Amino acid sequence: MAVFNRILIPVDGSSGAVQALEKGIALQHLTDAELLVLCVFKHHSLREASLSMVRPDRLELPDDALKEYATDIAMSAKQYLMDHEVPKERLRAFVKGGRPASTIVQFARQRDCDLIVVGAQGTNGDANVLLGSVAQRVAGGAHCPVLVV
Repeated sequence: MAVFNRILIPVDGSSGAVQALEKGIALQHLTDAELLVLCVFKHHSLREASLSMVRPDRLELPDDALKEYATDIAMSAKQYLMDHEVPKERLRAFVKGGRPASTIVQFARQRDCDLIVVGAQGTNGDANVLLGSVAQRVAGGAHCPVLVV
């Protein structure tokens, strides 16, 4: 039995996410685990859209744009992993809308992940803070071990 069968790597396009991908590559090569890449975008409610100073033609436009951006990030991460010899059949990418930390924790539980590998700092990272808020919330709420890199 492998130490890890399914590893979740949340990505957001940050350098911390790249470090998490690199650690995921090493772990995948050691364990032959399936890697799940997840990019979470924050939903904008209809109320938020209606209060916006910019009036889009369609109210769902903010979510559409964010989902498209998140999809680009997830697909780039998937390609990065394939470029580093992670077999395509051991790799899946997902995009979800919601609050990042809670969505990551819920996704990991639903997909029966054995490990979450997350960057210490994401796109909102403050260089003076040791651990970002998303990484901290994921580590505190996950059902499985969390490796913060």
